[in-house]
Amino acid sequence: MHKEKSTYQFYSLSKTALQAMYESICAAKKTIYWETYTFSRDELGFKFAEKLKEKAKEGVEIKLILDGFGSWWLTEKTLSEMRSIGIEILYFNPLQLSTFWRGVRRFFERNHRKVLIVDKEIGFIGGVNVDNSTMNWFDLQVRVTGPIVRQLIKSFSRSYMAGGGTLDKIKHIFYLPIVQEKYWRVMWHKPQEKFSIVRNSYLTAIQNAKKTLTVVTPYFLPDGEILKALRAARKRGVIVKIILPFKTDHRMLTYAMRAYWRILDSFGFKIYLVKKMIHAKAMMVDDKWAMVGSSNFDDQSFYRNHDSNLVFTKKEMIDDLKKIFHNWKKDSILFRSLRWEKRSNWHRLYEKICSIFRPFL
Repeated sequence: MHKEKSTYQFYSLSKTALQAMYESICAAKKTIYWETYTFSRDELGFKFAEKLKEKAKEGVEIKLILDGFGSWWLTEKTLSEMRSIGIEILYFNPLQLSTFWRGVRRFFERNHRKVLIVDKEIGFIGGVNVDNSTMNWFDLQVRVTGPIVRQLIKSFSRSYMAGGGTLDKIKHIFYLPIVQEKYWRVMWHKPQEKFSIVRNSYLTAIQNAKKTLTVVTPYFLPDGEILKALRAARKRGVIVKIILPFKTDHRMLTYAMRAYWRILDSFGFKIYLVKKMIHAKAMMVDDKWAMVGSSNFDDQSFYRNHDSNLVFTKKEMIDDLKKIFHNWKKDSILFRSLRWEKRSNWHRLYEKICSIFRPFL
């Protein structure tokens, strides 16, 4: 029986999470496995790239999985320098005309995961990207150690294969036996056209809620069935809290999401609008079940994004996550429908137009 226990630490600000990730990379002795949606060519990206090159020269095995759209701006010079010293880099679904002709849905499929594993002992999972513009955002990243890291390694090896990697280069971890945990597990989400494990998990959690339900997401664009389930939960007495940014990093998404605020308020939900950009993705039910990771609350995450999430029922973790939610609510304003009705007709029109494109955002 595996006696070692898994441990965790939450980071609720991108800056602190990125610093912890950087420090772990600096201390790497053997391996660095990393998949991320955005790896920018800015000051932060340069800092990480230089450190990775330094570790590669020390003999550390490094494998990177980058998304073809999210990390599109990374220069060929940087990539060539990294590859020339032994860093293996896979680009998931690169932006190519041939990809587009294979189908629009395939073109928009993205590796949205943010998973870092160092020396097969330390793991990070959450929503934090490598982008200097996000440094002061509220976000969620979890640092884990112990047996749970085996599940992250398995997740990474599957992503590696899905990204075009070959089994002979990954079999030393692909067949690594994982250790099942009592209180937490890693959810590896591969989208399908008509079914989503993440959406199903969200929907089941909503349907099972008895007392409280909290949703945190930067992009809240639920479909009709999820809205119906949320409304049914409120009707049976569940207190529903939704924590959102007042303004997202995408103008069109901001207005598409705002089209829901009045409806949600009429259902009796408490809508907390955070003054600063909040990029975290999480759900908590009855203070007993929670999920944190890279999955947003929209069709893009459900049916086109490849995501990874950490699902847990550990009481200590739940309590710590509640404290983070509480702090974010203190930095928010509670939505008031009467005040919102005074907004201009131009804003109303733009909300309606943007909401039409909800399935594609």
